[in-house]
Amino acid sequence: MSTARLTAIAERKALLATRAQVDRARLTLAAHQIGSVLHPAPDPVRRAATRPTAAMIVAFAAPFIGMHRFARWVRFGSLALTAYRVASHWRGNR
Repeated sequence: MSTARLTAIAERKALLATRAQVDRARLTLAAHQIGSVLHPAPDPVRRAATRPTAAMIVAFAAPFIGMHRFARWVRFGSLALTAYRVASHWRGNR
């Protein structure tokens, strides 16, 4: 192969490697943005009031309706709240 052809191939490889790095950086940024939507920064005052309330609900509901059924409802509620957060954030950015 000629030197010009080898140089063109080397430049093409360098360009593809750079594009791959940019794509990885974009993917990392998108994953971070999704994470910030799903897990917003905690508010210390709200957290201090929420934890005892959640503990009281678990202490009452789990033995009353059964741990397996309670875990299923908590899982469903968690998924529903996550979907709500994603939808409200998505609609807010439009």
